[in-house]
Amino acid sequence: MLEEEAPMRELLVVFQEGFEDANITLTVNGKQARRDLGVSTNPILGIAAEVSVELPAKGAQVGVEVTNRGLKAIKKVTGKPRSVLVSVEDGKLVMREGTGREAFL
Repeated sequence: MLEEEAPMRELLVVFQEGFEDANITLTVNGKQARRDLGVSTNPILGIAAEVSVELPAKGAQVGVEVTNRGLKAIKKVTGKPRSVLVSVEDGKLVMREGTGREAFL
């Protein structure tokens, strides 16, 4: 009997305030999901970038690292999170669960 693939779901990651020419690595359960270079916050919109990643349905740990600034944060997401908001505040990387309505692009 073949094992069924675990269902996946999409998570929107919104990079908001505090990014300036940032090199960002995004991980899901410790594995690199994507890497973006030169990400900067648009001062008018307060948004640097929006990306989507696939998560296992049972939950995951989502990690963000700004490699050129030595900042790193991990957030455990369970249930049905629609988005994670990431910003640099007071020299620290902060991750919050969002509503999914933050998309603008």
